[in-house]
Amino acid sequence: MSVRHSLRLRLITMLLAAVLLVWLAVVLLVYSKAVHEVEEVYDANLAQSAHILQAMLRHEVEEGEEIEAKIHAVIEELGQQGASAYPRLVGLLQDYLTKGGKEQISLFDAADAVGHRYVSGPVFIARYRDGTLMMRGGAAPEIPRLADGFADVDHAGEHWRFYQLTEKMSDLTVQVGERQALRTELVSYITRNTLMPLLLALPAMGILIWIVVGRALISLQRVADSVSKRAPDAMEPIDGRDSPREIEGLLTALNALFQRVAAALKREREFTADAAHELRTPLAALKTHLQVARTQTAERKTEISLDRALDGVDRATHSVEQLLALARADAIEAGKMVKSAVDLRDLAVAVVSLFSQQAVDRQIDLGVDAPSRIGVLGDVTLLQMLLRNLVDNALHYTPAGGVVTVTIGSDADGAWLEVVDDGIGVASEEREKIFNRFHRSPEVQTSDVKGSGLGLSIVRRIADLHGAGISVDDGLNGQGLSVRIDFPSRKSAA
Repeated sequence: MSVRHSLRLRLITMLLAAVLLVWLAVVLLVYSKAVHEVEEVYDANLAQSAHILQAMLRHEVEEGEEIEAKIHAVIEELGQQGASAYPRLVGLLQDYLTKGGKEQISLFDAADAVGHRYVSGPVFIARYRDGTLMMRGGAAPEIPRLADGFADVDHAGEHWRFYQLTEKMSDLTVQVGERQALRTELVSYITRNTLMPLLLALPAMGILIWIVVGRALISLQRVADSVSKRAPDAMEPIDGRDSPREIEGLLTALNALFQRVAAALKREREFTADAAHELRTPLAALKTHLQVARTQTAERKTEISLDRALDGVDRATHSVEQLLALARADAIEAGKMVKSAVDLRDLAVAVVSLFSQQAVDRQIDLGVDAPSRIGVLGDVTLLQMLLRNLVDNALHYTPAGGVVTVTIGSDADGAWLEVVDDGIGVASEEREKIFNRFHRSPEVQTSDVKGSGLGLSIVRRIADLHGAGISVDDGLNGQGLSVRIDFPSRKSAA
């Protein structure tokens, strides 16, 4: 069995999926931009720190070189005699030159002074021309000289980002670095804080989309309600003035279908009515001729044949009359039927009077149970036709000595009319089918009664025109059949 899809659910799912895809693209863009900007900012800080440190340490290098030059000048000026006269002084000067005069600067660990989680806390390394260490922060890893510029370094399981700068004149090398984890954490923080409001807004956006889509589909629901509330024979076009352009083609196709169905129904009804009407005259003439022939013959076999022919003509005439009645009922539109107040008791008495002689001939007790006057809104001619068919069916399928009763009553839901008998009845599984055209239940087919199978179809059609319900149950004392017509209250029927 195929699964019915909800247009609203499909639209909401597609919209939310589109929103999520857009958000994912935004998050990826934000992430890539955050990585780029964080790298740019922190690299710029490293380069700036390196240039500042080099400018500060260049003075120390120049001062050391100047002192060395002065010491050499003093030693040369003292000569051999001065060296003999001042051996201690010359020793100190020689010792300073031997050590190279390269001062090592102690630097506190900048990471210990960091007061904010995103302050970089860089490490510094400085080297003299010959590679001697001039300065190194305590947290700085032990790394060799690198090529000038930026470099990524892995040391002791940690990832570092360094910037190296070499002074051309003194060949002083400065390296400034920081841990890569700091940048990664900042990028993650930016991405999380960008994504979190979007995720929190998703349920609210889903509710808003549900409401907006629902309001947008109101016009579709209005069209669906208009079609579902139509009577089966309502073929007027659907008013699509307030409908969206997207369903204009559907409405056009539906209206065209209604026109074709209306034309087909009209042709069918006209054909049925014309055919039945044309058959009435030759059938009446044929019956007259058969009756004349019946009176003018004395042979028993001929009488039997003529009686059977007359019986066939009667059945054909009855079928034609039923077809005409059904055609007239089909041609009436429920919305255009003129209703008036109809007294069900008067209706029942009039119809029972029509069949009283037939009931006497068949030895059937036909009566009316109508304790009070009960009014309904409807077409009196159609309601007479409905009750005539019910009483006629009951009389035909009730054997001699049986009972047929027409009962009327009312309750809080409205009025009702019931025809009940103790005849042959209909099996429970066949009761829904007896209202189909030309359907005759097995119990009816095995009886001696010949019918057209149209009487209850006419009853159903007239009941539908009046908005009445039909129920079928067991008849008197559990035998026969009971057919009940429940009319709506006069207020709702109006």
